[in-house]
Amino acid sequence: MHKLLSLMAIAAGLSAPAFAQIAVAQHDGSTDFTSRGIAGTVDGWAHNGYKVDRQGGGIGSGLAGWQTIMQDQNCVTLEIFQFAIFGGNADRTTGLPRAAAPTWGAPDSWPDVNNVLGATATFLSPTGPASPCAWIFTTNFASPVDMTTEGDVFTSTLLVSNLGWVADGSSSHISISQASAGAAAREYPITSADANTNTEMNNEFGICWTGLGPASGGAVLTPGSKRYWLNNLRYTHTSRAGVEDTSGQFGAIFGALGPQNFGMAGSYPDAANITGQPALTPRADELLWSDQHALDFAAGAGIGQVLLASSMLRDLIGGPLPLPGTGLLEINPTDPLFNIGASIPGMLAPITNLGVPTIYDPLIPLTQQPGIAPILHINQVNIYAQVVRLDLVAGTASLGSCDAHSFRL
Repeated sequence: MHKLLSLMAIAAGLSAPAFAQIAVAQHDGSTDFTSRGIAGTVDGWAHNGYKVDRQGGGIGSGLAGWQTIMQDQNCVTLEIFQFAIFGGNADRTTGLPRAAAPTWGAPDSWPDVNNVLGATATFLSPTGPASPCAWIFTTNFASPVDMTTEGDVFTSTLLVSNLGWVADGSSSHISISQASAGAAAREYPITSADANTNTEMNNEFGICWTGLGPASGGAVLTPGSKRYWLNNLRYTHTSRAGVEDTSGQFGAIFGALGPQNFGMAGSYPDAANITGQPALTPRADELLWSDQHALDFAAGAGIGQVLLASSMLRDLIGGPLPLPGTGLLEINPTDPLFNIGASIPGMLAPITNLGVPTIYDPLIPLTQQPGIAPILHINQVNIYAQVVRLDLVAGTASLGSCDAHSFRL
């Protein structure tokens, strides 16, 4: 278990201090409801999976910590809390580690409670009024944790049973989208025509373990279809793969949230209305990225460049390439797409505002780009990306996280 530096809590609705970290979420930031995901009469972990090996991993700078949102239905009474990050590779039936080592990039990995990357001790909740309240907890590692050996990681929250549920007891916030025909789903891609894709999307994320898990005598894992606990990973430099709805549906329906989405909709883009939504509610997603560095560069002295590839260095040399002082290069520099971003307006952007993301929005849609467009509509294709941030004054550079847009018909 990695040493933890600190854990702090603040009332929900305020902004958590950054601690030189950036939260990486799998949702669009909306809270649809709070849930246990398990019965109020049992103890259990609520696990949220992160595909570190292909989406939002922050591998280049290491995992700095994580963030958890907890709700207490009656803040006068004390609740027992505990947070953890687990690795994957558990057998979904037994809950025990699989005999074979985890396969990088393999779908459908489940949390392994024996693979503890970090955990808090159990502790008592803060107190407040005799009404529901929510708390945001930020847990920091003493030093960043290398994620290169992990395929999936899981931000996990212990939910202790309470016979008084729902009047009292703990739960966790959830963002959810049950998309249907004719709906413009902001958070989640519409049901795919490919059954394997639906299985992947439904089982990879938002799953729960009733009891304390099979390894401790509890019940089996249960996938929570199309829902995401609002628990985030945190890094010092991260880039995010997102989408922008060019049909206007995001903006028209969701108002101030606008057309950009860096939740799971950004993981499975609908690049050309491939989901076949009706004409009244189409969704055609353009690829975009954001980049943020917690330590920042001198104002006006930095630029960022999106680097693309359709393959990873793991496929070529068995792992990432360490670049001292910069990070880990995850994507394949010999890939035909690697340098194509340099010729696409919008893929290079000046970093002029400190503390806020830089958005890389191609001025020419990638769906029209020779060399890119043909592969966007092939089933089961990933486009990987990393953003390199250059400080032109200090002469330093930093590589962001490995991100992937996953195209699934």
